[in-house]
Amino acid sequence: MPADTDIGNMALSRLGTRATIADLTENSTEARQINLWYTTVRDELQSLVDWNFNRVTQALAPSGSPPARWAASYAYPSDCLRMRRLEFGASTWMWGEPARGFEIASNGSGTFLYCNEERVAAVFAQRVVDPARFTPGFILAFVDCLAAAIAHAITQKADLAERLALQAQQRIERAMADSANEGVIAGDAGRMAQSLAVRGFDGSAP
Repeated sequence: MPADTDIGNMALSRLGTRATIADLTENSTEARQINLWYTTVRDELQSLVDWNFNRVTQALAPSGSPPARWAASYAYPSDCLRMRRLEFGASTWMWGEPARGFEIASNGSGTFLYCNEERVAAVFAQRVVDPARFTPGFILAFVDCLAAAIAHAITQKADLAERLALQAQQRIERAMADSANEGVIAGDAGRMAQSLAVRGFDGSAP
């Protein structure tokens, strides 16, 4: 499977440039831009699509002291990018539904889930940093999103950045279609497209 550097070079190839990098931390314009965007784009993409490689199910561990309005406190997974499902005994909460019967908040030193239940199980999108775990579909979508993010800074071509952002959106939509039977949340492709524009993937970023 590709390494981080390989993914960066695949993104550069989307720009039509012959430049390549040997390491994300090397002193070159290409490496600096890839390193600037790599983690943010990876984490956002992992959170938006219900990829099977980063879908985790685990029981939450009791931790901390809840506020007076709640009876129980559980440690929020530190590697959770998006909570997709919570099971409280006989009741279930799914991402996209209004929060009911629980609260996720910080006490200043950590994040906790507060509720009135003795046991809580969670299904969430886990932050995966090892490229060996990435699926081919994720890698292709990641490459397109990363290319869109770095296009303007490297090529100074706003039209190329816009075209790559559209290509990234289409790739994400295909990934979501492929995950249709794996609990994908409808509407995330539009949110990803909006976030691409907000973060400057449309070519407006310096």
